[in-house]
Amino acid sequence: MTKLQDKHSFPRPGGISRLLAQPFFRLLAINWLIGAFAAALVLGGLMWLDTGGLRSLILASDQPWLPVAVLLAGLMITLCSAAMGAAIMALPSEPGDDRGRRVRGETQVALEPALVPVPVRVREDI
Repeated sequence: MTKLQDKHSFPRPGGISRLLAQPFFRLLAINWLIGAFAAALVLGGLMWLDTGGLRSLILASDQPWLPVAVLLAGLMITLCSAAMGAAIMALPSEPGDDRGRRVRGETQVALEPALVPVPVRVREDI
């Protein structure tokens, strides 16, 4: 076998397995699935409870799959984005940044509310 044949004889790892090997993509994929599951649950709850007569309207349609698909797409866009955004915002911004969480051996700084005087006018005509 020549070098050229040897180089191309074994497939290089790629595709979805290569993406899943990256931790950030894996985080996004898991949270996308969580959002998709939540969207399916919300849609199922809306249909089961017949909120606002939605199930009755959908079942009276000529093509009931179309409003269900549009509603599911909207719910998935919203809830998948929310789940993925929450996961990204929960990541530490720097190595060792704990975003206010308690770290072993360190104490957490408590925030105290600041008192601000507010001017109040008294009305005599009441």
